[in-house]
Amino acid sequence: MGPTQLAQRLAGIVGADHVLAAESCVPYAVDDRVPQAVVFPADAQELSEVMKLASSERLSVVPRGSGTKVSLGGVPARVDLVVGLTRLKRIIDHEPGDLTATFQAGILLREVQASLHRSGQFLPLDPAGYERATIGGILATNASGPWRHRYGTARDLVIGIRVVHADGTITKGGAKVVKSVSGYDMNKLYVGSMGTLGIILEATVRLYPLPAVERTWIALFPTGQEAAGALAQILHSTIVCTRVELLSSVAAHSVGRKAGCDIPAGTVAVAVSVGSVPEAVESQIAAIRTLCHQERAVAGFLVEGSAQDSLWNAICDFPSASSDGRCWVMLKASVLPTHVIDTVHHAETLARNLGLESAAISEAGCGIVRLYWMGTPDVAERDPIALAKGVEDLRNWVVRHDGSLVIQSASPAIKADTDVWGPVGNALLLMRQLKQQFDSRGCLNPGRFVGKI
Repeated sequence: MGPTQLAQRLAGIVGADHVLAAESCVPYAVDDRVPQAVVFPADAQELSEVMKLASSERLSVVPRGSGTKVSLGGVPARVDLVVGLTRLKRIIDHEPGDLTATFQAGILLREVQASLHRSGQFLPLDPAGYERATIGGILATNASGPWRHRYGTARDLVIGIRVVHADGTITKGGAKVVKSVSGYDMNKLYVGSMGTLGIILEATVRLYPLPAVERTWIALFPTGQEAAGALAQILHSTIVCTRVELLSSVAAHSVGRKAGCDIPAGTVAVAVSVGSVPEAVESQIAAIRTLCHQERAVAGFLVEGSAQDSLWNAICDFPSASSDGRCWVMLKASVLPTHVIDTVHHAETLARNLGLESAAISEAGCGIVRLYWMGTPDVAERDPIALAKGVEDLRNWVVRHDGSLVIQSASPAIKADTDVWGPVGNALLLMRQLKQQFDSRGCLNPGRFVGKI
């Protein structure tokens, strides 16, 4: 089937106004691979019919929300059709008494939060690209942010899900109330699967009450070692933190500029937030301040209200907070919390050897380290093979220290010379079996997940 005929067939399902073809598809390319068509279904039935067409014609399909995670994953084997989910943006249900809600996949996270806040509740997800991220995209990539420290990942928050499979079949799993979820939690399979097992249509999630008060203490340290010492003291104390972040000197200075905070160049920052009743917040912030002082913090200050919102938005949206250069490689290391600082330092050394600058923002309590290698185009474009080798060198170091490393974003040239996901061990065989069971024709996102699934 040619592109023109494909567009006509799709128009018969969703209407001509909701199909893109030819040059209009260029902005929806995945790693420079432009689809034949882009389609935007409005409901479950239209999405099902689109998938039936794609299956019958053996088209490869890339599900897409707002595009904030389009750089994640390996270079796709083929991109025939992009299925945009942005018209699927309804709030299906909200039960404040049960602390649950059901959303369509294409709704923006910020719209979800605005609605929930009116009931004094929120969904504790704050991934990168918060302002533009959709619920479906967040779940498909199991994206997380600073709130992960207190509330867990996207996978932990999902209690029910509705999915459209590669052949157009619609299934659902889980329940709409937390206490009804039992047995095999099949819906968790789809969270973090990059849309390779099915396209998430709707999700039911657990919610939390908004804290009465939330405040953040920022402590500045001359080196990462002192910052690590303070973090260890905080994490082993009785303080109940909602967010615990470590910012390398490059990241801290850039975030400070964006958020309007005075963070001098060369200092490492620790940002810790506490949310509870006023008395508890006041006492715990005081305890954090004392622990940081004992670990040789050179300065510290309290952030609240709109300034606090700006700070955490800048942290979540990094590297947009940086104007120091273009970010060429974005990485996520998962390590033991005790290895966070060493990972940051090793990444800085490797980047420096490549003529690049490394910035790091870490969910230190969880051992997640987000790394950004930045530099001018003449440095990064000169030798993508050297950059790929630098990533592999870092991965080898992380693996030797019982961790893992994933490329979050890089050019196709860099991806071609290294494995985006890294080794997954014995789990790969099971993943391939699941892929064969759920998508035997390899229709959904072929080549983008682990082992080129």
